[in-house]
Amino acid sequence: MDERSLRGLLRQALDAEPPLGPVARNALRAGIRLRRRRRAQGATACAAVIAAAVVAIPTLTGAPHGGPALGGHSAPPPRFVYVVDQNPGKPGMVTPIRLATNKPGPSIPVGKSPLDIAVTPDGKTAYVSNDSSPGTVTPITTATGQAGAPIKIGPIAAMMAITPNGKTGYVVTGGAQSKPGAVRVVDLATNKPGKLIRASYIPVAVAVAPDGRTAYVANYGTSLVTPINVATGTPGPPIRVGRGPCAFAFSKDGRTAYVVSQVAGTVTPVNTATNRPGTPIKVGKLPTVIAVTPDGSTAYVLNDGGNTVTPINTATNRPGTPIKVGSGPVSIAFTPDGRTAYVVNAIGNTVTPINTATKRPGTPIKVGNDPRAIVITPDGKTAYVGNQNSGTVTPINTATNRPGEPIRVGKFPEALALVP
Repeated sequence: MDERSLRGLLRQALDAEPPLGPVARNALRAGIRLRRRRRAQGATACAAVIAAAVVAIPTLTGAPHGGPALGGHSAPPPRFVYVVDQNPGKPGMVTPIRLATNKPGPSIPVGKSPLDIAVTPDGKTAYVSNDSSPGTVTPITTATGQAGAPIKIGPIAAMMAITPNGKTGYVVTGGAQSKPGAVRVVDLATNKPGKLIRASYIPVAVAVAPDGRTAYVANYGTSLVTPINVATGTPGPPIRVGRGPCAFAFSKDGRTAYVVSQVAGTVTPVNTATNRPGTPIKVGKLPTVIAVTPDGSTAYVLNDGGNTVTPINTATNRPGTPIKVGSGPVSIAFTPDGRTAYVVNAIGNTVTPINTATKRPGTPIKVGNDPRAIVITPDGKTAYVGNQNSGTVTPINTATNRPGEPIRVGKFPEALALVP
């Protein structure tokens, strides 16, 4: 996103709500890119973490590191990293990298301008959203690497979330220019688009609570989060949080949703049983991404405006001392044992490891140009970092924190996911 677009979006978000005038397609796109800041946005960078601008099986299903998910689904161990590539001027592609060899396989064509990827809890299908006109979602059968017929979503198909039972997908989309944005429901058993649920101004993120009962939509152009009853498909009363909500994470027990509000510089805890917000937690400037440690004790918030990470004690909801990282933090991932957090710094072209016991950053790890997304394998041995302007993925040995040989994948890697 250029500086003019960024300033325009922030100005809109600071205006009195509800905003007046049309919701333009470009405004929604701008909000989406600001949310992930991998089009910068990446996390995000607002990301619905569900673990971070990190896209992986555990993030999308609530299952820890590929183990049994809610609803009885259990995905086999991942064999590939799927790399979503924008491939400007041509159809988008997904390139599978085999974990055993770090070799890329044949690319899978998807729609134009792919943005996000979500994987079902059983690992059998990956869904790629395409910011095309109209927006679509492309299903990929992971056993064969074959793409299915595109699912029509709306003017835009952006961020996605899947229920823990694997039955339903939610895709952020845009309305017509005279209407607010919305969320499209998708029946994943049939891959048919269903109900269009009205959201508010500039919806940029969607996440499903671990118990599978409620989906939450962040409306960046307001101070509102829209809860959706999964069983009935009906939206509930909006939840008021700070200005510019853009990202989610859930406590380990699922009782609390943490909502990042970029403009307000806060994180608001929301009781998922009552949908009532608690006292906002002040963090750094322009927070964009949030992720919770595997043991659930700490939430880490990436602050793009100060190049810091704010740890929040989830037992007390009190913020700790900000941790200095590299320039332009956009995404975060934890090793399965929770001992190390890896923060991707887009502008600095580095990854900063953080010791979660001491909250101290380690020596930055040099990766490719404009890194955006990161995933860590379930055995914790390797982190993969997508470098948007290098067209590469950098593997990092987590035992030594040394980067390996870059893996060439395409033009502009946009998102990563681990798949069986």
